[in-house]
Amino acid sequence: MKLLGKLIAYPVLAVNILVSALLIFSCYGSLPAPIGRLPFASLSGLAFPMLFGLDILFLFMWLFTWKKGAIVSVITLLICLSPIFRYFPIHPFKAGKVQQPYITVMTYNTEGLGIDDNSDRTPGNPVLRFILQQEADIVLLQEAPKDVMTKASKDAEIRKKYPYITIPDEITSGCCLSKYKILSKEVIKFENSSNSCLYLRVLAGKDTIAVYNCHLESNRLQEKEISEYYRFIEHPTDNSHYEGSKKLLKKLLQSTSLRAGQASMIAERAKADKSRYLIVCGDFNDTPLSYSHHQFNLFMTDAYAVSGNGAGHTYHEHRLYYRIDHIFCSRNITPLHTWVDRSQKDSDHYPVISRLRLE
Repeated sequence: MKLLGKLIAYPVLAVNILVSALLIFSCYGSLPAPIGRLPFASLSGLAFPMLFGLDILFLFMWLFTWKKGAIVSVITLLICLSPIFRYFPIHPFKAGKVQQPYITVMTYNTEGLGIDDNSDRTPGNPVLRFILQQEADIVLLQEAPKDVMTKASKDAEIRKKYPYITIPDEITSGCCLSKYKILSKEVIKFENSSNSCLYLRVLAGKDTIAVYNCHLESNRLQEKEISEYYRFIEHPTDNSHYEGSKKLLKKLLQSTSLRAGQASMIAERAKADKSRYLIVCGDFNDTPLSYSHHQFNLFMTDAYAVSGNGAGHTYHEHRLYYRIDHIFCSRNITPLHTWVDRSQKDSDHYPVISRLRLE
């Protein structure tokens, strides 16, 4: 019986070691990877939730069968502790009553404000109604149609709450609704891309806040490509969809590479910004374990990672659940509480909202 146990345990342990190695790679593989030299490493963070779940299953299995076998999973989890808590932060007491003073910032990819070509394009649409209810001081939107925001800027109720509104132009779909005076506006263009970043300088009291409203390169996956992805996941040994999966992977690598360059560009500009306070937020189209996220995490604070709870996925379409919308702030800003509001489902993204104290 002991021999039989070993014959079963050792192959299972070998699989555990492989999963643990892949988990470590998913946590750190994309962070220092120079895009172009190690292209596949840039996608490694996408596999983190699955690998993390498998490693936890191995841990519990060994604890109930052969405790020595749990050493591999325990060591792996210790090595990955920082990325794990960046991906799944735990701050149960942050959601309590937050004392003033603070400002509330919201970032939200509205997917065209939740309307299609047949919808009534008026300021009374449900997404704008939802935004008015959130009591945010600065609202940064992505994918907001110019015609709707033009009408919204003339709406008396919206103007009363947000006297300062920027209107998207032909270059960017990013805009801002602010209770604070907007001193200046600039659109930062990205090469070889229709995406961009809206740069604002906002006057809060006597201090200036530099705000970067980013919309980094989208994956632009079509329904057919997403279906191909699920066929590959469900039947990985079926060669009939090999070519489709290969094209999908190539597309993901191209968009990831573009995002890396865009993130580096904004990060370098943010580092050189002379404003007292700094906020970089928006739709990054990348997870907390990505090269793009890492560029800002090096010198800024991820508000959700230090004051949020749980995975906090912000994208929720096509059975893909990832936190790809982020709020970063300079180190002289303290995130008091950050959360993802899942009550509004008119967009394929959920908004991220953070209460920030300017120190």
